[in-house]
Amino acid sequence: MKKLFLLKADFQDASRADGLRYFCTDCAILEGLVSYYPQLSEELEVKYVSFARPRQVLIDLIGEANQSCPVLVLEDGSFINETNEIIKHLTLYNKVGHPH
Repeated sequence: MKKLFLLKADFQDASRADGLRYFCTDCAILEGLVSYYPQLSEELEVKYVSFARPRQVLIDLIGEANQSCPVLVLEDGSFINETNEIIKHLTLYNKVGHPH
């Protein structure tokens, strides 16, 4: 089963001293797509990871250099880590609508 990794919402960035809380806009887009097409919840394993690194689950699957989110890990172990490419893959292989 494909695995979609998204950042958990409402995180703080320790590299910033502003004390603000954040969310990943690309992760929010993909979360919205999954909510638009509920069948994706059955076709993908959606996993949430913390903003803080290291993100060990990603290191174990695709290597230390590939900890960015969002990322879609395919059944063969390859992965897609560009939001538009993830969307393109889902439209082609998971039968969701095309962005307009």
